[in-house]
Amino acid sequence: MKNEMKTKNVTEFREYLMKNGYSKHIIPMYIRKVTAFLECKVKYSILQMNCSELKRIICEYIAEIPLTSQKSMIQAALHTYYYFTSGNQFTKRLNAKDYDLDMSIELEIQRFREYLKKVAKLSDNTIVSQCNTVKTFLYSSFPKKDFSPEKITVEHVHIYFVRTISHVSVASKKTIIVRIRSYIRFLEFSDGFKSEAILKLPMTSPVWKRASLPKYLSDTELDRLFSSYDRNKPSGIRNYAIARCLKDLGLRCSEVAGLSLDDFDWMQGIVAIKKTKSHFKRILPLHAITGQAIEAYLLHFRPATSERILFVRFKNRQGEAMGTSQVRNTVRSAAIRAGLDNFTGTHMLRHTAAKEMINSGVDLKTIADVLGHESIETTCIYTKLDFNQLQDVAGTWPEVIV
Repeated sequence: MKNEMKTKNVTEFREYLMKNGYSKHIIPMYIRKVTAFLECKVKYSILQMNCSELKRIICEYIAEIPLTSQKSMIQAALHTYYYFTSGNQFTKRLNAKDYDLDMSIELEIQRFREYLKKVAKLSDNTIVSQCNTVKTFLYSSFPKKDFSPEKITVEHVHIYFVRTISHVSVASKKTIIVRIRSYIRFLEFSDGFKSEAILKLPMTSPVWKRASLPKYLSDTELDRLFSSYDRNKPSGIRNYAIARCLKDLGLRCSEVAGLSLDDFDWMQGIVAIKKTKSHFKRILPLHAITGQAIEAYLLHFRPATSERILFVRFKNRQGEAMGTSQVRNTVRSAAIRAGLDNFTGTHMLRHTAAKEMINSGVDLKTIADVLGHESIETTCIYTKLDFNQLQDVAGTWPEVIV
């Protein structure tokens, strides 16, 4: 009887997907993911659950899935299945578009955008992210169209974090915290806004000495990652060169995606990083092993194209520039092949580059210059030492002899 109910439910889900315009490519994948979920959770009477119980089981199921290239697909399929079953969105995402247009907020965001561009000199992508986050905060805090900067209070910020975005992950909250603090600092700078009470709220992550250590890859894990690239294939050669740029040069994904053929001075062995987060160009020495990886890609495997961006696509839209997400996904897939269960993202390669420099005795100012940090405080966060480990290996402090 349960099997019949499950089959009927899956059939109805397929019909729902077809009716709502899901592609012929997506529908069978969603069906497979949902069927696997139902079979895995067969001990639960999923088809008879209420919404909250089903949501809890889906959350537990997704949390148990290791890092795989299919995890986002599984999550999307189950979130869609939840909506099909319950009629409710799995997670209600706040969006400024959900509110009626408020020109006072729109003009304020324009002011903030100009500040981020001309004063803070942030990259275009960062400016878009900052403005979208702050816009959502303002629309949520002033739904009655009574906004003005001087009306922002501690209570607005408190309610937003404790109630409005209580469902958001800790990592996402940290990002939102940073962006709202940036806006408050803007008000201080532009309007003389008295923000001390707001900035005293426990909005920041712990001080860097107490914060968790940045995650990096060990020598063994690096070997496994680099060995996972099949350098007998064009894509393997290209993706290996991408990974070398991330690790050897300590670049961000967006910086790797922005590398141009014109950025390299092969005679002097240097590369200019121009498309940076802070808009300031930096010149880095090109490691021999990195240069060799890029050379192999350029001479033998890069498709014939007029595109000046270094890394280009091989399959869909062959010869067009790869975007930041494509660059990121090449490393994520390699980490999966290498079995790196602790891999949390491409930033681990950047952390690894910083760790290797500090272990080699490179001073923090030089590391900050290599990584493109405007403040050494940021570099300290990347390269801080494990004080607990130091305490374990340190000898007893010598007593003062009088």
